[in-house]
Amino acid sequence: MKERTPSQNRLLACAFLMLAALLSLIMWQGLRRGDAARVGVPRSAQAYGAAMLLQTPSAQFRCVTGSTAGALEAALAAGELDAALIPYEAAREMAGVTIRAVLGDASLLVLSRDEAIQSPQDLAGRTLTLPAGLQGSTAESMLKKLLHEAGVPYTPAYGEAGDIYCCDIDAAARLLQADEALRVCFSVSRAWRKTLDSDPPHGLCLAVRQEYLSRAGSDYTAFERALESAVRYGGDKRKKTVAMSVAAGLATDDVIADLLYDYVDFRYEKTAF
Repeated sequence: MKERTPSQNRLLACAFLMLAALLSLIMWQGLRRGDAARVGVPRSAQAYGAAMLLQTPSAQFRCVTGSTAGALEAALAAGELDAALIPYEAAREMAGVTIRAVLGDASLLVLSRDEAIQSPQDLAGRTLTLPAGLQGSTAESMLKKLLHEAGVPYTPAYGEAGDIYCCDIDAAARLLQADEALRVCFSVSRAWRKTLDSDPPHGLCLAVRQEYLSRAGSDYTAFERALESAVRYGGDKRKKTVAMSVAAGLATDDVIADLLYDYVDFRYEKTAF
């Protein structure tokens, strides 16, 4: 057999490297097409940290807003979404879902027209009204424990509004828009951290379908990094985040979005998985 010349060997090596590079490119493009993340974001003040993603088109993932967290949970369960930002309490009960990160504490605010109310201790001797939907919920349990630790008897009523009202951040947005005399007195989760010196129940989280994660590639990794960066950006850039949140439909107007900005947790904590 005739021995190849050095020049022929170099040509064969180059051809092999080019073929390997072409095959790698084809495989990578296939992964990208198959694994591009479909992510649901609720129309909620809790999702202000994702506002930048909703305003920044990407070929690696597609973020869409859902009317409610419940709608996103249903779409995630049906496989219409690969991931979604939904309440932690709901996500942990879903089959086939992994919680990849927590974006903040449970959202619960105390509102009143009385400027003297600034802390749990100021609720002593007062009746606190909650939406009927919170009766028996984890949020109400959190509130009861906080008041117990603060030495304040828990005297609740349930209805649409009261002189002192406790509700989630989105209900607060609607009430504040309807009544300019109302003010946010304090955040229950932040009062919890100060009074109990421990973490309150989790709020919004990133939930991902396990079936999707088993085949997810570079596009999903890019999404997680982008979400973490967006949350960090949201906490640093108040004015731009407020504007983007309104543009993305996460808030109704600049005034309410700016008011509630102070009560949003711009935090991205990866969970053990």
